Amino acid sequence: MALRTSHVGSFPLDYSRENVDRIMKDLWSIGIDVPPYPQLRSFIDIYLQPLLNEGIIYSKNGFYYINFNQIDHIHKIKPKISEAEDAINAMIKYNLLFKWLRAPVTGPFTLASRIYVDDLSKGLYATLLGKKDFIMDALAPYIRSFVEYLVDLGYNVLFLDEPILGVIVGKKRIILGYNEEYIIDTIDYILKGIRVEKGIHVCGRISDKLFKILAKIDSLDILNFEFYDTRENLEIIDHKVLEKNNKLLAPGIVSAKNPSIESLDEIKKLLEKIYRIANGRIDLVSGDCGFAGLRNALDNPLDSYRISIEKLMRIVAIVRELAV
Repeated sequence: MALRTSHVGSFPLDYSRENVDRIMKDLWSIGIDVPPYPQLRSFIDIYLQPLLNEGIIYSKNGFYYINFNQIDHIHKIKPKISEAEDAINAMIKYNLLFKWLRAPVTGPFTLASRIYVDDLSKGLYATLLGKKDFIMDALAPYIRSFVEYLVDLGYNVLFLDEPILGVIVGKKRIILGYNEEYIIDTIDYILKGIRVEKGIHVCGRISDKLFKILAKIDSLDILNFEFYDTRENLEIIDHKVLEKNNKLLAPGIVSAKNPSIESLDEIKKLLEKIYRIANGRIDLVSGDCGFAGLRNALDNPLDSYRISIEKLMRIVAIVRELAV
């Protein structure tokens, strides 16, 4: 069983260069194969802050709103993610010889779901998800520019983070007027021609319909879902779909919400079960999601961070045991 270990992205620490250094050194010491740049700010804010700086969106009462008069400025934004650059600098500084680097990239659908154009009471219908032309004409090129920037920095495993797709694509229907073709075309636009490994992360419950749509996307190599806290996802995995579309499954096998540390035996049994269901088509084993959700689980953020590292250590231990 030749498997790599990874992490979705976030940790329960505040952003600082010192904390990025600490995390990268810890990930090296515990043997994570494919570390991400540590997301120490909201995965939404990292990608919306440049839009805020340019006046393309504005903040009011904790919510973001679009300023349509400034939309054309989105094509002029030069991508920059401090954490991503700090992680590269930490590797050089401490001689951390990772072969692979993972870049978590917040996708256009999820970003659109956090930008409002109408009354908040209308929920998702009040967001930019209702403006499909804007997503394809502005947000998708904006996100692709970040993808190209991260590849230039040296990241060779890219993951679009699109949790909102689990809401948009239900078991029986796709809401908000979206369809399968639009979702496929948008993701392909962002990732096509990018010559590194590419995946998508969707946390929470995944419908069979969404699983099959994502498996069809040519530009994706890896599908990353959670299985510890959402065991129902085991029911929608079909190894024939993975094989037909040449996809790998990246399974989350420890909780990203509960600070309790899973036993080695429990982790091992879950990974073995996923391996059987996927007929061996798995890689990049991780936790269910990022560990930012553990930030308030304990009184001291450092204690929460130590728990996240212990969870990752146990994933590494089990993957190495099964690889023997």
